[in-house]
Amino acid sequence: MKPNFAVLTTAIVFALAGSGLPALAADLKAPVKTVIDLAARNWKGDNQDYEDYFSEERLKTLFSTDFANAYREASKHPAYDPPEGQTTGSPFDYDVITNGQDGCPLTDIRVEDDGDGQVTAIFKNGTCLEGDPTANDDHTVIFHVKEENGQPVIDDLYQVEKGNSGPGLKEQMQEIAKGE
Repeated sequence: MKPNFAVLTTAIVFALAGSGLPALAADLKAPVKTVIDLAARNWKGDNQDYEDYFSEERLKTLFSTDFANAYREASKHPAYDPPEGQTTGSPFDYDVITNGQDGCPLTDIRVEDDGDGQVTAIFKNGTCLEGDPTANDDHTVIFHVKEENGQPVIDDLYQVEKGNSGPGLKEQMQEIAKGE
């Protein structure tokens, strides 16, 4: 009796699909979309309710353990004096997603899965800057996303300027943590 390859192939496909393999199920764009959506809310024209990208809850759910630990260490060297009674604060004096202190509401937002754990966010954040020749330029941030405990998490992010990516944010935080 010859094996029925069609039945055998179908059985294998169903077995693999039902196995819950994380590589097949994970939406690597999900944590990036969450952060970019937050950036869009933070940069709304009249927003008075700025939310920290790196709240403890977000560090636990959106970022890798390595990234979160690097942030926690860097936050021991805040860019500004923390509020009375606090010993930590943001190590940054700029928005690490938009890469600036000034900007406009984010427009034309796109989040693309480039494969191999790289997710790119592209948006405009200068359209309200009259007379600025770069006002309509795209701003690009490359996120490295990996799975940790079965969930996609951001392990690093890189700003792209003039077609080149600079050092990763995790590396920058490790430098800040040195306190030099």
